[in-house]
Amino acid sequence: MSNRVMISRDSKPIPCEECGLPTLHVARLVSGDGTLLGQTMVCTACRRHRSEAEAVAIQ
Repeated sequence: MSNRVMISRDSKPIPCEECGLPTLHVARLVSGDGTLLGQTMVCTACRRHRSEAEAVAIQ
């Protein structure tokens, strides 16, 4: 199984330094067997924009 990034439902978003939207969350990095590997910050808006930009670039 692959590693996963998990955002807690209780996470309170804060403003992202890159996009300015209040969509930055603390997320847990979890291995396929459920072991906690660490934590990171994830902006759900920037991630969505990157995915959309990559899709346009591929076409």
